[in-house]
Parts: sequence; C-alpha cells; structure tokens
Amino acid sequence: MAKILMVDDDNDFLEASKMVLEQGGHSVFTVNSPAEAQEKIKAENPDLILLDIMMQSPDDGIAFAHKLKKDKVTIPIIMLSGISKVTGYSYGKCNDVLPCTDFLEKPISPKVLIDKVNSVLGK
Repeated sequence: MAKILMVDDDNDFLEASKMVLEQGGHSVFTVNSPAEAQEKIKAENPDLILLDIMMQSPDDGIAFAHKLKKDKVTIPIIMLSGISKVTGYSYGKCNDVLPCTDFLEKPISPKVLIDKVNSVLGK
C-alpha cells in the first residue's frame, strides 16, 4: 500500500480521486494548497504526490514542484492539469520547466488514474 498525497484546490476532484485510489489499495491524504502540502510531506512522507498545476495562482503547482526539486525532495510527482480543455494549451511532457515524473490531463478516468499511479510506483 502506497501513501499518496494529492494537492488540488478542487475538492470534488480530490474526493472522487481519493475514493478510486483507496479502492486500488492506496492510502491517500488530500490538501488544497502547496503550503498545506509542505506540512503533510513532513508529517506523512508520501510515496507519491499528485499535484495540480493551477490552484490559487496559475503556476502554484509548478512553483511548488520547483521548490521540492530545489529542496532535494525525491518523491515522484504526477502533475495534473485541465488547462488544455479550457485554453487548448498542452504542457506535454515533464522537463526542467515542468519538474515532474509524469503528467495527466484532466478529466482523468478512474482506470487511467490507477494505471498511471501504479506505473509510477513500479507496480
């Protein structure tokens, strides 16, 4: 059972995804901001972080991922975004600008979420 931290300001998305991941055998912690995430990382030492790109500010997730990288945090990060649905812009792949292990575009089906999480966790 992996410990997963989900960071997103959309409570409906958090609750639905948490239920899917818990049914998949994972322990899930949810927070609504990078500040809360920082504390939860210290308290829970998660195996994986699911991190929304746009929260209170358009780049909250990216800025937080850069902070984690700067602080030498090695927890894998799956970045989440629904930006392409709204703007047509696609982030594409993880790189130095988008420091993550993998990327998922919202909306995310339960099967895709479980498959991606298990893949990143090496299961």
